[in-house]
Amino acid sequence: MTEHTIRRIVFACDAASDIQGAVEGAAALASRWRAALHGVFLQDENLYRLASLPFGRQVTLSSAVTEDFNVDELEKITSTLESAMRRTLADAAAKRGLEWSFGVVRDFPTAAALTDIEGDILVVQGTTRPFSGAWRLRSPWESLPEDYGRAILIRREHGSLAGPVVLLLGNGNDTERILRVSFAMTEPDDAVVILVREEESSRLERVRQITESLESAHRRKVRLEASPTEPARVLHRIERLKPSLLIIDSGGLERRNVHELITGSHCDVFLVR
Repeated sequence: MTEHTIRRIVFACDAASDIQGAVEGAAALASRWRAALHGVFLQDENLYRLASLPFGRQVTLSSAVTEDFNVDELEKITSTLESAMRRTLADAAAKRGLEWSFGVVRDFPTAAALTDIEGDILVVQGTTRPFSGAWRLRSPWESLPEDYGRAILIRREHGSLAGPVVLLLGNGNDTERILRVSFAMTEPDDAVVILVREEESSRLERVRQITESLESAHRRKVRLEASPTEPARVLHRIERLKPSLLIIDSGGLERRNVHELITGSHCDVFLVR
């Protein structure tokens, strides 16, 4: 068996993202696999719609002065952010000797479509920067298209977690590829817990055969467990494991169930199909 190859890390940021943190995190992943790095700045389509309205105003809590909020002003703001992201990306890539590129799109589904090929991982921030002390914009992952990209990593600001990597297998047909991609996301000597649905016990032996080979090749400690089917019970089982990374094989899973698993977990989440 050949090891799965990660060819390109694509990361998406918007105005509410911590650009410095997002770039450094994505660059570290790209350096790990010696992959190319591609940054995407997400222009918020809703902000452009607001700026085009005749009654738009920019208001701050620190000042009683309001300013016209129009497309020209928004272009200046986004241009500044785009330039900052490009500079940060160039510096991070140069420091690690990585190939890099940069682009701008208006929505997250377009960014996800850019990575719908083998060997790409799309990285997005699971948390957003607060405004006015507490209020936060929606995270880009909440606009995931119905047909997910092949591999999307949702990063969270959680510090260092020492739990196992938990892989929740769906009912897709390409089990071997899913396992290869998942193992590529783990580190040497990681403990890996693979959850296989209870009603798919006949699949357990096939999964065991594949993981035995990967386990020895990657120096991973693997444990297979039967998983309940109800989302609430699955999430409860995952919470008890306290994973450092949750990998979800989204093949065959309903979007609302995937959404519940993401919002209910507190670690990084890797969606793969």
